[in-house]
Amino acid sequence: MLPRPHWRLLAALLALAAGCRGLPSAATITPPPAASPTGAPAAETPPAAGATATPNLSPSGVSQVLRVWLPPEFTPDLATTSGLIFAEQIAAFEAAHPGVALELRTKGAGGVGGLLNALMTAANAAPGVLPNVVALRRDDLALAAAAGLVAPLEAYVPPETLAGFYPFAQSIGRAGGVWVGLPFAADARVLVYSTRSYASPPLQWANLVTGTLAIPAAEPNAQTLLTAYLALGGTLAGEGGRTHLDAGILATALEQFQALQAGGVLPLSTLDYADASATWQVFRERRAALAATTAQWYLAEYFRVEGAAMTLLPTAGAPGLALTDGWSWAIVNVAPERHALAAELLNWLLAPEQHAPWTEARAVLPTRAASLAAWQTGRLASEVSQVVTHAQLQPPGAVLGVVAPALRQALADVLTGRATPFAAAGVAAEAVAGP
Repeated sequence: MLPRPHWRLLAALLALAAGCRGLPSAATITPPPAASPTGAPAAETPPAAGATATPNLSPSGVSQVLRVWLPPEFTPDLATTSGLIFAEQIAAFEAAHPGVALELRTKGAGGVGGLLNALMTAANAAPGVLPNVVALRRDDLALAAAAGLVAPLEAYVPPETLAGFYPFAQSIGRAGGVWVGLPFAADARVLVYSTRSYASPPLQWANLVTGTLAIPAAEPNAQTLLTAYLALGGTLAGEGGRTHLDAGILATALEQFQALQAGGVLPLSTLDYADASATWQVFRERRAALAATTAQWYLAEYFRVEGAAMTLLPTAGAPGLALTDGWSWAIVNVAPERHALAAELLNWLLAPEQHAPWTEARAVLPTRAASLAAWQTGRLASEVSQVVTHAQLQPPGAVLGVVAPALRQALADVLTGRATPFAAAGVAAEAVAGP
């Protein structure tokens, strides 16, 4: 059952949606049309892009409107716990700032009409519709910063707040050494396992001796093999900054998966799994004792699998790592007179008393230690702590677009017996190097 304040907020917001004005300055949520599944964890199914929360513009009241653009999965959706928490936080911010109202609009995460595309289009054609605050993924944040669309944040955010972000989150929020975003949500590649089969976390590949392992070998970004390669000391930048793969290190990584297959742990069917949702489903249905998936899937549905636990992907003995991506709040370079107010909103949302309950309910990795410390589920906080302290920002999309196809093909060739690890690694390295 939701805490009582959330039910009070729900009643007020529903009343507003019906035309009642019983809650001054709170946001009115316009429900979006039904959307097809997007692949997000079922516990928090996002609404379709395009939904808008418009402020209650009473004649006496609002003197300033802050426009916020965000993706559907983070909207204050009344059907989810995290959405209710976010809506309550919006109402509390407005109540603490008389005369201020927030106007929320959802846009797709990427592509035509997505957040970055819409931001660039509006900046060129209709600056008057630009938001004051926008949520962007790491790659899009870097592109927006390069285009001068988002403002530097050091002047608006206390130094102690910036220093409190985990190292991986600092990499997400900075571009060219400058803070241009405040990271608020992240996800990472992890290993989930059954404590019925493994009494302690299997942190080395050699520890995987029983049960079935499911990895998304057909996934576009090849993150599982890439993680193994990087954990062995592999790099993606060669001489002159050109993208490259070290064939010797990649061969060693491929040998690890070949050994798991020979030991009966990694079946050939793993080549059928195209994303982390597929491997999580296999694990949830107890068709595998271990699975490479995402932290978000585990945090959203761990309670569905008795004895489920989360840890880092195994290594050959080196320290583990978790490839991570995330979202940041950014202040758009428009209406400078409202930058300070926009920064107040971001500092409010990132304060542990707001950030902790929202990240825990939304099943995302928190970006600050102070927020994780305020999580209510101690066991999950312990598992998440291991992940976020070993998290490493995943390579940019442009780099993944070059190396991932070669990695994916190399793993498929080894598992099907078409090539040895050394032959497959050599072909992959040559493919990435190009002519």
